[in-house]
Amino acid sequence: MVKIQSVKLFKLAMPLSKPFITNIRASTSLHSLIYQVVLEDGSNGYGESAENYKLTGESLTDMIDYSEKAISTIKGMDADSALTSIVNAEHYHSAKYGIEMALVDAIARSNGESVNSYLNIDAATRPLYNDTTISIMDEISTRNATSATVQAGYKCIKYKVKSGTEELNRILSVADLLSDDVSIRIDPNQAWSRQESISNIGKLQDSGIKVDFIEQPVKVDDLDGMKEITRFSRIPIVADESVFGLNDAKKVIDEGYADLINIKLIKCGGPIEAIRIANFAKEKEIGCLFGCTSEVNISLNMAACLSAGLSNVHFIDLDGLDYVDNTPFSGGIHTDNGLTYIPQAMGLGIDAETSSEYLNPIIG
Repeated sequence: MVKIQSVKLFKLAMPLSKPFITNIRASTSLHSLIYQVVLEDGSNGYGESAENYKLTGESLTDMIDYSEKAISTIKGMDADSALTSIVNAEHYHSAKYGIEMALVDAIARSNGESVNSYLNIDAATRPLYNDTTISIMDEISTRNATSATVQAGYKCIKYKVKSGTEELNRILSVADLLSDDVSIRIDPNQAWSRQESISNIGKLQDSGIKVDFIEQPVKVDDLDGMKEITRFSRIPIVADESVFGLNDAKKVIDEGYADLINIKLIKCGGPIEAIRIANFAKEKEIGCLFGCTSEVNISLNMAACLSAGLSNVHFIDLDGLDYVDNTPFSGGIHTDNGLTYIPQAMGLGIDAETSSEYLNPIIG
């Protein structure tokens, strides 16, 4: 058993290369906590916990407070026991997934194996076809962004949308720009009412546009509305904000509230809970989507490794790197024309330039 020698904590703050605008929030910068676990044998592991207050209700200050307490608890423990302690923490916290990720990375590197091997899931070798997101914008800008995305070779385009008839018309206006091999994905982020959802879905179904799925059309507490929409729609309905951990997934799946589950590390608290959700969904013959928030190489690489290693993850929405330039991290996934590649490496295969102007040391 290898003990933890130190845990370093950094605050990452960097500008986005373009605004990210949804029904819930508008962002021009990215803020995360970065964890570096160093084991006594010299192995390093990295983790990332992004701040997304609108999704989690937790500020960066809340996340730092949690992290400081967790780090003081696990420092000096053997790494496996520390991981068990973090995984079994009773309460959800958005800072938790970065600490768990860093421990998994460090232990896998210490063992000389990939994170998938350590987590006992399939090797990350299957191809992953990623989308890229087009934010809420006017119709002309939407058409221009769509045209550029298609020309770049993407086969899947995700559109953030809000409420209103004009908003659906904006999406329908791109039909002539889409070839038969290009599909779209719609994410209202809870913006639609039940009736608006049914009306919009009907129009999308009649449009001739290939729609992979629609994410969380109504408010998280309107599960009856989700069920009604799911029964009506021929387009798969995804539960996103309605599902954080395994218990949420069980409720949504068992009650038939949605067709697919969106797993995000920031929601479920770490890779191990993500695997539990995917495995339960597989038992129930329900597919999954693996998504992200505004994150960089570390979290996106972990999410991609899990996606490739879990056979019922049918879609990925891991386009965070489309919104940042020159992160302080090297290694991990890269996307070319929508096809995401995962380099074979020990652990996550991520290295960090800790002297970067974007990283501010908090601990260590």
